[in-house]
Amino acid sequence: MGGVSRGPTEREHPAQAAPSPALDLRGFPARAMRAGSAVFRAHRTDRGPWWFGSDGGGRFDLGPPRGTCYLAETPLVAVRERLGIVLGAQRRVPAAVLDGVVVSRLGLVAAISVANLRSTRAGGFGVLNELSTMVPYDVPQAWARALGAAGFDGVRYPARFSTGRAGSVALFGLGGDRSSWPRDPGSVPAADVQGAPVRRPSPRLRELTVVRTPRRRAGRASRPR
Repeated sequence: MGGVSRGPTEREHPAQAAPSPALDLRGFPARAMRAGSAVFRAHRTDRGPWWFGSDGGGRFDLGPPRGTCYLAETPLVAVRERLGIVLGAQRRVPAAVLDGVVVSRLGLVAAISVANLRSTRAGGFGVLNELSTMVPYDVPQAWARALGAAGFDGVRYPARFSTGRAGSVALFGLGGDRSSWPRDPGSVPAADVQGAPVRRPSPRLRELTVVRTPRRRAGRASRPR
């Protein structure tokens, strides 16, 4: 007698739902951050650290004209979150992903209040840790819009690609660059951050195996008519 075919279980599908339009976010746990509080950003040297993206490519992106700047609570979290899925479980990463990348220590230009997804009380509003790891980003972005509309200046959430107590902060604001905001004159190469993955050198030409594309044998079927 054949076995019964079973489909995917419910646990194999995301459980995190988007916020209901009727959800009352009054009392949602908040985290106050003072002006000057230290945050970190891993970015390319040819780009400023204060960039508020609104193209939908970030987990908690807001739509135009607003945007979101992704920050970290430690330099290592900043590096790991930038590497993302390139990192995986590896301790060595291609040199190209770290070349030209620095970590800046920044200070918040004003006091802010962010929605604290790391609080146990966030669960009472329907928030799961899955909100910080799930893909695609439709549901997290819906929460960003709802929390932004509720008056929060951003979101504090668990870092997807890091472990430990330190996490990430998604800061809300007008989309685009803040070239006038203070920058870190002492930015350090991402590869020099303590605990950062080791760069794997790019292979040299003589170490590569060149595979020639096999020629297609000319026959009657391949001749033009």
